[in-house]
Amino acid sequence: MPRVSIITPVFNAAKWLPSALASVKAQTLCDWEHILVDDRSSDESMSILASEAERNPRIQVMQMPENGGPSAARNLAIKAAQGRYLAFLDADDLWVPQKLERCVTWMETGGYELIYHDYQHLSHDGLRVGPVVTGPDVLDFETLHTRRGFGNCLTMVIDRERVQNFRFPQNCPYLHEDFCALLSFVQEGHRGHRLPEALGLYRVSANSRSGNKWYAAAQTWKIYRNESNLPLFKAGYWWLQYAWQGFQLHRSARPV
Repeated sequence: MPRVSIITPVFNAAKWLPSALASVKAQTLCDWEHILVDDRSSDESMSILASEAERNPRIQVMQMPENGGPSAARNLAIKAAQGRYLAFLDADDLWVPQKLERCVTWMETGGYELIYHDYQHLSHDGLRVGPVVTGPDVLDFETLHTRRGFGNCLTMVIDRERVQNFRFPQNCPYLHEDFCALLSFVQEGHRGHRLPEALGLYRVSANSRSGNKWYAAAQTWKIYRNESNLPLFKAGYWWLQYAWQGFQLHRSARPV
């Protein structure tokens, strides 16, 4: 059995896939499987994946029966995963070579259920890298709602022996399905812990799902009220902290 299962949803990502795949193959920890789920792409993504799978037996390619979004694609991969640890890499993002080795060591040393590490923003063309983005040292219900800097899927690693049945919400009416997955995690009494090293690169694109910051902020507010069930005053107070942190992060951490 592989030690780590890497989960990647793919949708029209032919432009980015070679770089993402190369960052996985460059990992210093080699005991991994990489499960990539094509969400019915209309570009050359599937042919790139098929070619890579032929050359590398650690790469497993799956395809959604119909376009279902990143949550459904990730969940399909999780169901097929064999590794103890789950790591998530979107098709347009990158890891540094020590990512898996440092994360697994950190988790085993601390006995952590879920960890997240620092990261940096990468320009759309891959030529510029922003300063390091850091999150809180501990992820709980309050810090999830008041802090930014987790990096979400890019930085998360989960120990499946300690966190069973981790899934992303399907048919989620909100933009932030990764936030909703973490919300379920902390509501069940789990905690996340920060690994204070920059081990990932998050690609910034105006055309990404989260590119519209005002829409993303409105979606976050709906989650606070409808899913977190926060009273109006607390929802407003925490949302303002979250939005301010997001503004500061966007202004100071973007590649220039």
